[in-house]
Amino acid sequence: MIASEIKTVNRPDGEICRLQLVRLQDWESLDFLRPQPAEDALAGLLRIYRQFLVPAAPWIFGQIALFRLPEEGSVRQLPEPSVFSGAESLSAPQERLFAAAAVLRQGMQLRRGKPRFLTEEAKSLWTHLSSSGCADTVCGRLPFTKILPVSGQMGFLSACEKDASLKVNASFFIMDPFDCAAPFDSIGTPFGLCVKDGRVLSPPLYEREALLVKKNGAVSVRTVSLNGLTIRLCGRVFEPAKNAEVLTRLSCKKTRMGAVPELVITGNRVRAVSLTGGLSVPASGFVLRSPGLYGLPVSPGDPVTYQGLEDILFGIQVGSSLLKDGARSKGFLSPFYNIRRPWKPAFPPSLYPLDYEKARAARIALGADREGRPMLLWAEGAPKIGHQKGKTSCGASLSEMEEYCLAAGMKHAVNLDGGGSAQILIDNQRQLAVSDRLPDGSELERAVPLGLIVRQTFRAP
Repeated sequence: MIASEIKTVNRPDGEICRLQLVRLQDWESLDFLRPQPAEDALAGLLRIYRQFLVPAAPWIFGQIALFRLPEEGSVRQLPEPSVFSGAESLSAPQERLFAAAAVLRQGMQLRRGKPRFLTEEAKSLWTHLSSSGCADTVCGRLPFTKILPVSGQMGFLSACEKDASLKVNASFFIMDPFDCAAPFDSIGTPFGLCVKDGRVLSPPLYEREALLVKKNGAVSVRTVSLNGLTIRLCGRVFEPAKNAEVLTRLSCKKTRMGAVPELVITGNRVRAVSLTGGLSVPASGFVLRSPGLYGLPVSPGDPVTYQGLEDILFGIQVGSSLLKDGARSKGFLSPFYNIRRPWKPAFPPSLYPLDYEKARAARIALGADREGRPMLLWAEGAPKIGHQKGKTSCGASLSEMEEYCLAAGMKHAVNLDGGGSAQILIDNQRQLAVSDRLPDGSELERAVPLGLIVRQTFRAP
C-alpha cells in the first residue's frame, strides 16, 4: 500500500501551494524506470519551446533546429564525422544521432527559421527529417543557429507500466539549448548519479549532493564524486588520481591537445575516442584521459561500468540538497551555472532558478523520515498560463521546499527534477496537476528519459 495525502498551505503573500505527501514502505521496492520512447516527444518539446521557453526570454535564444531520428533503419548511410573515425559503424542510435547533428551543423544555417543549406548532405538529410515529421525550427531573436538533436529515449510516464503502484519523475536531463554544449550532448539525456543494488547505472557529475541509502538501511545526504569511483572498460580498470584523470565542464570546455589518449563518456557508454586529446567536454558526461588507453580496442558505443558504491542499495543525485540530518541547507551547497555570468563554465541545468528564496516552481523532493523510510513530496506548480493568486497553486521556492519537507517529518531530502516534469502517479493517476497547461486547464505531460517506480506486487491467495 502507498499512503498519500493532499494538503493546501496558505502563504503570507496570499498565494496557496498544494502539496502531495507520499509515504513508501521500503527502499528495496523503489527502482529506476526508463519510459518507452514516444514518437510525439519531439512535438511536446517544440510546444514547450514555442509556448513557454523562448517567449519568456527571446533575447537569449538564437535560431533553433530540433530533430530526432525516425525509427531504426529509416536514415541510412549517414556521413561519418572525423571525430568518430575510430568507430567501425554508426549502428548505435545515439552515435547515428550525433553523426546526423554533425552533418546539419556543418551544412545548414537558419535565417528567421528558414534553412539555408551549405552542403547537399545537409539539404538531403533535413528534407528527409522534416518531411517525416522528425524536425522543425523555433526562432529566438539572436542570429546564430543552434542544432539540437533529441534523444530517442524520451517518453511519458503515464504511458508505460500502467499497473505500477507509483511513478515519479527523477533526474535532471539536457533540456535547454545552452545545455547542449558539445557534439556528444542531446536533448533528453539524463545525468547525475543513479545507483540500484550496488550497481552504478549513471555516474555522478558536478560534485553535487546525493541521497544515499546503504544496504544496512542507513540514509545520508553527501557529495559523491567521480574521483572516488573506479571506471572499467574493455577489461581494464582506470582510477582517477592514480592512473587516469576525469574532466567535466567544471574544469574545462575543451581538453588540451597532447600525447595522452582520451575518451568522451556519457552515462555508461563511450561516445568518442581521440589519441591526441582536444575533445569537447559534454555537459552530460566527462572526458577520461589516461596513458592506459593506448592499445585498448575501444570504440564509440562500448559499455562502461563503475565501482565503489557496492554497499549502496539506492542512490540518486539531481539538484540541490534540501535537508541533511534534519538541518536545512539554506542555499546551494554545490555549484550551479549562473546564466547571467557567461564567462563562467557552463554546466546544466543552465536555466535552473538561482534565487533560492524566491524562485517558485513545481518541485519534487525525495527524502527519508527519522526511521529511514522513504517519502516523496510534490509541490504543485503554477500553471504556465492563467495563474490566479489564491486559487491556483503557486509552486515553491527551494527554501519553501525545505520548510515543507521538515513539516512533513523528513530528516534527509534532495530536490528532484521539477518544473513541467514534476508529477507523481499513483495507480497511474495524478492527484495534482502538472504545471504545463493550456488556457482551458488541460494538462500537457512532459516527456522524460528517466523516472522512479514502485511496481505492483502480487501475492498468491
